[in-house]
Amino acid sequence: MKFRVGNWKIDSNSLVRLQWKKYYPKLIVHEKFEKPVKWILRILTVIGIATSFLTLPYWGGIIMTFALFGIEQLFERTLFEYSVMILQPFPDFEIEYDQWLTNGYFLLNPEIENHDGYLNYFGPAYADKDYAIKFFNYIRSWNQDNDVDEENNICISFIIESDVSYSTYLYANPDRKWLDPMFSDYQKSMQLEKYGKQQQSMVMQMVFWKNLKMQQGMFFHQFREQQKNDEPFYFVPFYIDNGNPIPVQELRVWKTNYKIKGRSELTPDEVEYHHK
Repeated sequence: MKFRVGNWKIDSNSLVRLQWKKYYPKLIVHEKFEKPVKWILRILTVIGIATSFLTLPYWGGIIMTFALFGIEQLFERTLFEYSVMILQPFPDFEIEYDQWLTNGYFLLNPEIENHDGYLNYFGPAYADKDYAIKFFNYIRSWNQDNDVDEENNICISFIIESDVSYSTYLYANPDRKWLDPMFSDYQKSMQLEKYGKQQQSMVMQMVFWKNLKMQQGMFFHQFREQQKNDEPFYFVPFYIDNGNPIPVQELRVWKTNYKIKGRSELTPDEVEYHHK
């Protein structure tokens, strides 16, 4: 369940959730609720003592005893979490949302078999070349400026909308592996202060998107037909010159991953789900 606090949308699972550990449930609670949990345990103890002095039917006493024991054990085994948030650096330049005009494609001719060493191209197409270079260098920073993205650090997705359009999303993979050492270093530095608690690793970042109407004969349709999701392609910025998209070759990134789904197929675990 998600709820809104001011401009923030918060997932309740990041605060309180149940996880099954083999044959019993384990309550995982954020450390901000540590005091209330301890008070609940104290109250259960008092209730247990008080009920021992009450006259209850035999079976009623047994049921009460087991119920209190189960609840007390659930809270006794509570695992507390503390949050660590890494902020993905924002662009150091002003974002001009109207610069992203369309998407650019450079596709191989499927009727010609000899394409050894050549790959399809895809990328956002901007109005201005300088802005395209500036913005795409920022995107490349998600992949530590490498020319090859084998771990899908740069996420690309195409979401088919119900109004016969598609939305293109670009965002840094929140699970990118090169963040792990940062979380690990923080965990080591806090191991005494947060002894016995589990670290909840979180990433805050921007998501960029563009919605385009789908028309018959679009290169988008050809791209999704030709480009299998496990085969390589080049992700590259384009700029518009005399109405034509021109790729900036020196910034291209080799990739093999992209996502394409209908809006109704998305799940709450996916970034695109939370953007309507």
